[in-house]
Amino acid sequence: MADPADVGGGNRRRSLLLSGAAALVLAVVATALMLGDRFTCGGPGSGVREIQGECVGVTDGSFEFADEFEHVSGLIRAENERIDALAGGQSIVRVAFLGTLSFEEVGPMDPTRMRGALEGAYTAQIRANDTRAYGDPTPQIQLVLANMGGRQGSWEPVVEDLVAMAQDEDRPLVAVTGLGVSIESTKSVAEELHRYDIPMVSSAVTADGLAHGPEGIDDAGDEENPASPGVIRVAPSNNEYVKALRTYLEGLDEPARAVIVHDQTEPDLFVSTLKSAYDAHLSAYTEGRSVQTYRGTTVGDTPPAGLFSDVSGNVCATDADTILFAGRAPDLDAFLDSLRYSVCDRDMRVLFVSTGMSMLNQEEEMRIVEEQDITLVYATGVDPRWNDAPAGSPGVPEGYPAFRDAYLEHFGEQDPDLERLANGYALVNHDAVAVAAAALRMTNEQGNEPVAPKAEAVRDRLMLLNTRNSQVTAGGGTLSYSPEGAGEAIGRYVPIVELPFDADAEPKSEPHVIDGGESTP
Repeated sequence: MADPADVGGGNRRRSLLLSGAAALVLAVVATALMLGDRFTCGGPGSGVREIQGECVGVTDGSFEFADEFEHVSGLIRAENERIDALAGGQSIVRVAFLGTLSFEEVGPMDPTRMRGALEGAYTAQIRANDTRAYGDPTPQIQLVLANMGGRQGSWEPVVEDLVAMAQDEDRPLVAVTGLGVSIESTKSVAEELHRYDIPMVSSAVTADGLAHGPEGIDDAGDEENPASPGVIRVAPSNNEYVKALRTYLEGLDEPARAVIVHDQTEPDLFVSTLKSAYDAHLSAYTEGRSVQTYRGTTVGDTPPAGLFSDVSGNVCATDADTILFAGRAPDLDAFLDSLRYSVCDRDMRVLFVSTGMSMLNQEEEMRIVEEQDITLVYATGVDPRWNDAPAGSPGVPEGYPAFRDAYLEHFGEQDPDLERLANGYALVNHDAVAVAAAALRMTNEQGNEPVAPKAEAVRDRLMLLNTRNSQVTAGGGTLSYSPEGAGEAIGRYVPIVELPFDADAEPKSEPHVIDGGESTP
């Protein structure tokens, strides 16, 4: 018979083993719970985690935020991996594309526009790494993709990741591009990145007040007109868009009789600053006519039925022949539909602004335009006629043909109808990365060892992109920046597109070009 002590010892050993196993299981479960968000979206090390049902975070292209991004994500990943192989041979930096790369049923962006945005950013990355389009091709640039969620609700952890990357000694993050939606969270993102001296080149933020004040990139404006220091833009501001529309109205045979239709939902920086720009530059055309207001969808929701029934009736009751629309694109669609049932007995024109849309592909809107004798006029970031204009055409930016050819080399088969090239998002995101690359390459100094520059050094160079030798030959114009420019891209073309569209007409030979004067309303 075994000694009872031995039996007791065996039980204790088994008990200890069971306790240890239980503790291990609990540890594994706890770890799984803590990292479950990361396993859901690409696994640990992918840089992406699940937050509120969305995959958000920062990736090198190895994680696809949407099926539509498969091709361009693969190209970005391949270029980043090629640069990885250079480690130790030359300096490497990273530039981020920050935006909304996942999508809800309704939201501020859609997969088509964002696919074009990524394609444009990649096109600039390749041009910067393989050519001297933006200076000496060193240091090599890795492009990382940062998703804040469909409505930018998860911006805080993503910005934390970017800040950590900027502090990396081996391959620091030196600039953030993208920032394509003019809403309050974008302003919060800009303020946080600026705290860490990380420069931002916005692709499509058009709201006035989101770029820096007139004293330079550190100028946050004043209490009445606060700005986001550290931001410059490549797309025109609402102020410049409306100045281009003013030029259009000045060229009409008869003076326009205009009324403003304004979305008064707060807060929406795009809408509110557009209304301010109309007031500042087009008041001579609206005098004596009351603003027609509505509560719109701002960034996301589907417009309710009958949203504009009273507004369109009031517009028709005036003598106006021109509508200055200050609202978001989904609301514009609903407003045009309301005009179909209005009692206006005269031709109407509707003016608005949009950096990245091509109404040519919106069949329902175009049918309404033709049936109701409506002329749509919008100031935008790209003229579809630029694609077919002869080389050297005066109405086409000098750098546009090179951008177009580079884009088509990589994405012509994926964009056979040139939809993403025409809607402007490929162009403005190409230009944002191009400007960041040009400032980055200005940090090179002869005789220095190949040490990667920091974000602060790149930030300081942005305000030096203003001489013949340092201006950026981008797709949207020959761009320059200076402290007094308040973040505007001096030299940026601001084309006007009129619908119904005359595809045979050449681009306007003397388009509005941002000249640095009268920069704020």
